Amino acid sequence: MSAVMSWKRDPAWTMVTLAGFAVLGLFLVWPLVTTFAYSFRGTDGSYGLGGYATFFRDRAYRDSLWNTLILGGAVTATSMIVGGALAVLVARCRFRFSGWVTALPLVTLVIPDVVVAAAWTLILGRQGIVNTWLLPADWQIGSLYSWWGLIFVMTLNSYVYAFVMILVGLKAVDGNLEEAAMSLGRPLPRVLTGVTLPLILPSIFGAALVVFTHVIGSFGIPAILGARTPVLAVKAYNEFVSELGGNPQMQTTMATLLVLLGVVMLAVQKLVIERGQYQMESGRTPLAIPIRGVAGTVAAALVVLVVMLSMAPAVVAVITAFTPSRGPVLSYGGFTLIHMTTALTKSAQPLWNSLSLAAIATVAGVIFSVAVAYLVVKRRSALTGTLDVLVMLPLTIAGTVLGIALVNTFNTGWLVLTGTWIIMALAYFLRRIPNSVRAAVGPLHNVRDSIEEASISLGVPPLRSFFKVVMPLIRPAVAAAAILMWVTSLSELSTTIVLYYGGMSTMPIEIFQQVDSGRLALASAYSVILMLAIFVPLAIARWVFRVKVDAIQ
Repeated sequence: MSAVMSWKRDPAWTMVTLAGFAVLGLFLVWPLVTTFAYSFRGTDGSYGLGGYATFFRDRAYRDSLWNTLILGGAVTATSMIVGGALAVLVARCRFRFSGWVTALPLVTLVIPDVVVAAAWTLILGRQGIVNTWLLPADWQIGSLYSWWGLIFVMTLNSYVYAFVMILVGLKAVDGNLEEAAMSLGRPLPRVLTGVTLPLILPSIFGAALVVFTHVIGSFGIPAILGARTPVLAVKAYNEFVSELGGNPQMQTTMATLLVLLGVVMLAVQKLVIERGQYQMESGRTPLAIPIRGVAGTVAAALVVLVVMLSMAPAVVAVITAFTPSRGPVLSYGGFTLIHMTTALTKSAQPLWNSLSLAAIATVAGVIFSVAVAYLVVKRRSALTGTLDVLVMLPLTIAGTVLGIALVNTFNTGWLVLTGTWIIMALAYFLRRIPNSVRAAVGPLHNVRDSIEEASISLGVPPLRSFFKVVMPLIRPAVAAAAILMWVTSLSELSTTIVLYYGGMSTMPIEIFQQVDSGRLALASAYSVILMLAIFVPLAIARWVFRVKVDAIQ
C-alpha cells in the first residue's frame, strides 16, 4: 500500500527506489541466499546440517574460526586504543605536528594491504632490515609470521577507521556542554570520561563494528603473514580453489559463518546503541586546548611515530624496488633499474585491467550511491529505510565471501557472469557503495528541503529539480566519494583473488603472486607503479581541480 501511495505521489523517485531494490536483490541478496542454501546441500544432493557438523568436528576448521575471532577482537581493541587516542589528541588538543595526522586517512586507505604486508616482511622479517641491523649485537626480533606480527600489521592497517569515526563524533559534540562541566571545576580528563564519552558512544561502537568486520574479512595480510594461524577468509578461499568443480558445501559453510559473524556484530551494535539516548542540540565545536611542556612533547612524539609507521610500507616499497636482489635475498645499498623495467614491461595489461574495472565500478557506484542517499535522506519511508539497511549489508561481508557467493550464483542458469569482467566490476561496486552512500548522506542532510520544494512549486519536475538544485550543492562531496571509491577499488584484492581469470589479472593480484613467490623486489616495483597510479590522479584532483579528498571524513 505504501508503495502504491508513493507511486501516485512521486512516480519518478518510486521507480528509482524499486530499481535500487532490483539491483541489490539480484546481485547481493540472491547470491547470499544461494550461498546459505548451498551450505546445507551435501555431496549427494540431499539437504542437512552435515557441512556445519563437519566444520565443528574438524579441528582445522574450528581453529580457523577461533583464530578469526581472536584476531578480530585483538585488532579491534588495539585499533580503538591507537585511533581513539589520536582522535582525542587532534580534536581536543593543539600541539606541534598535530596537522600531520590529517594525511593519515589518505595514506593508510590507498596503500593496498598486500603492499603493507610485503613491506613489513622486508622491515621486520627474519632477513629484514631491522634484524640485519641487530645481527652484529646478536639480537633478533621474533618471527613476524606469528600472532604479534598479524596483530601489529593489521592494527596499522585498520586503526585509521577508528580514528576517523571517533574524530567525527568528537567534533560533533556541543562544546557548551564540556565548557559547562569545566566551569563547575571538573578537570579535562573527567569531562572527557563523564560528559563526552557517553555522547560519542555511537561513534565508538560504529568504529568497532567497522574495524572488526574489516579485520575478519581481510585477505591479503593474513594470507601473507598468517600461514601458522589460518583464518576463515583465507581458509574459505583455499577451500574454494581446491573444490572448483566439486562439492561447494564447506566453502559455503565457512562463507555463511563469516556473514553471520558480521551480522551478529551489527545486531549487537544496534542493540547497544538503541538502548541509549544520544541526541543533543547542535552547537559549536569544542575548541582545541594548547598543550606544551612534557605533555606536548609526548603528544607530538606519538603523532610522529604513528605517521612514520603508517608511511613506512610506502617508503620501503620504493627503496626495495630499486635494490639489487638475487631471488629473495636483497642487497640494500645498491641500485638497479631492472625490477622497475621488468614491472613496467609486464604490468601494462594488469594496470589497464585495474584502472578500467575501478573506473566502471566508480561510475556505476557513484550514480547508484547518490540516488540511494537522496532517497534515504529526502524521501524517507519504510521502503527507503529498508533500502538503507540493504545498502550497508556489504560492510559485514568479507571480500572472499562475496566473490564465492557471486561465483556460485552466476556460474550457471539464465544469467552467467562468472569468467567475465562484469562480475569483477560488480564485486567492486558492491564492496564500495556503503562508504559512497554515507559520504553523500552527510551533505544531503545540510540541504534544506525548502530549496528543492520551491523549484518543484515553480513547475520543475522532481527529477529535474534534483539535478538542477540538489546536485550542484553536494558536488564536492560526490567528487570526493568518487575518488575514494576509485582508489580503494584499485587496491581491491580479496574479491579479485576469487573472481579473476586468465587475461584479467590486476595489479594487486600481480603483487600478491610475486610476494607469494618470494620475489619481493619485483613485488615492490609493481607496488610503486600501483601507488603512482593512485597518487598521481589524487594529486591532480587535489591541487589542479581543488577537490578536497580528505573531505570524505
